[in-house]
Amino acid sequence: MSNQSKTTKVGDASGRGSLAGYRVNFPARMRTYTEAEINAVVNVMRNGEVQTQGNYIRQFEADFKAYTGANHAFAVDNATNALRLAAIMCRVGPGDEVIAPGYTFCASAIPFGMTGATLVWADIDPETWVINPEDIEKKITKRTKVLLVVHLLGMPVNMPTVMKIAQKYNLRVVEDCAQAPGAAINGKKVGSFGDFGCFSFHGAKNLTTLGEGGMLTVKSDEDAALTPGLRHNGVRPFTGERERYWVPAMSNVDIDMENTWPNNFCIGEAQCALGSELLKSLDQNNDILIAQANRLRSALSGIPEITFARIPDGYRHIFHQFVLHFDGSAFGKNRNDLLDFLTTEAGIRAIVQYHPLFRYPLFQKLGADKKDCPVLDDWWDNSFSFPWWIGMPEETMDYLVESVKAGIAALKAK
Repeated sequence: MSNQSKTTKVGDASGRGSLAGYRVNFPARMRTYTEAEINAVVNVMRNGEVQTQGNYIRQFEADFKAYTGANHAFAVDNATNALRLAAIMCRVGPGDEVIAPGYTFCASAIPFGMTGATLVWADIDPETWVINPEDIEKKITKRTKVLLVVHLLGMPVNMPTVMKIAQKYNLRVVEDCAQAPGAAINGKKVGSFGDFGCFSFHGAKNLTTLGEGGMLTVKSDEDAALTPGLRHNGVRPFTGERERYWVPAMSNVDIDMENTWPNNFCIGEAQCALGSELLKSLDQNNDILIAQANRLRSALSGIPEITFARIPDGYRHIFHQFVLHFDGSAFGKNRNDLLDFLTTEAGIRAIVQYHPLFRYPLFQKLGADKKDCPVLDDWWDNSFSFPWWIGMPEETMDYLVESVKAGIAALKAK
């Protein structure tokens, strides 16, 4: 394989480089749509009375509420805007602090940074690789207002402990569940623990509504009453009886929160119809991901240089991605050396998910570069992800395992 296959094209924001020349590629989405899912969309195109704000969004919200066990659910156009709504309703702003994981996708933190609040980075747990509640508590100050936790890569955060901390210090909790629809702790689904849960239905997720989409789950009735107006430009019906339906106008527009402008975070009816259909197979698809992960973890368990996140008892980790950690320090090698072998010699398009947020220019230039995350700093530089999708052939998984073994052997021999 030539070097060209590993390089990144100019303007390629994905950073994944060329697709050409790989034996095992990293797919753009987790699975293909079934005929039933396609028909759900076509039915809305043919028969839907409206294209947005109709019966299908109400059905999807009811279905999602029932699935997660949340008190309220509101469909939105993407998870970033679900997080923006949560940030707005948490009423954070300049002078406040939001404790957030140093390791997550940038969209977790940006909506809170937009408020003018200070982002305080928390370290990861050395065993589960998600935000560490102990480090959260160490970083709480009198200015702390919100705990933002991310169930990263499908691994639930220790929510019972997080909620105890939040209650102790009277803090609000926002769960970023973008990579974890269906993950749970002792049967309780993520997104039903905190004040808010934010879900993504982006094309790379285990449930995707035509490339984009999201859901905000809400615990309190008071917050739920604010959400529809904030989501849809402050639009609501006029109150009281009207002699003529067009007087003074079709709909009213009002304020939900003092000094807060609403926005448009609405989602289309076809996406919602698809979402309801996708929920029917979500647990089954997550079971497939878990079985794949168990197969790979078992096959690689005898290799001391490769380690995985520990899954606590009672946790349903749904493996949004399959992440490994490589320690080649005993023979002077690191992750990049192993990935050079996997990409160039084995034709496997392994990737590195993303930087710790405090290493990105965006957060550095906007004043969020202070950090004290030694576990993350030590762990991240040698982590990487296999290509991953629902329904990987066994021979593909076997090839991944054998390639890692061959790569480590080759590195030791150099």
